[in-house]
Amino acid sequence: MKPPKDEVQRVECSGERSSVTLAVEEEFYYQFHRHGSVGEDAEYIIGDESIISYLRTEAEYLHPEHMKKPGWTGGDAERVKWFFKALKKGTTTLTINILFRFDVESSCVLTIIVE
Repeated sequence: MKPPKDEVQRVECSGERSSVTLAVEEEFYYQFHRHGSVGEDAEYIIGDESIISYLRTEAEYLHPEHMKKPGWTGGDAERVKWFFKALKKGTTTLTINILFRFDVESSCVLTIIVE
């Protein structure tokens, strides 16, 4: 079932490979956890940027109240969303690398099918 037109679809990687089918002009996002002070981050690689394109990043601190308290650590944990858009029909990949202190800890390839 597709989400309503005004709702942006969340895509997820389960296992090493997953796939999702989208319509041309449809936007979607991938959500992950980033904790910069600990070294947790992620990166993405688009296989064919003529089929999907990156739009923007939205991030929210999970504990903003910890950001300004002296002596508190770990306040920079974030929920991050990368937004993408399907540009034309075709198939491409979106590779998600989960990083720990700049090293790839795990990787998932999401096959994107645009119809």
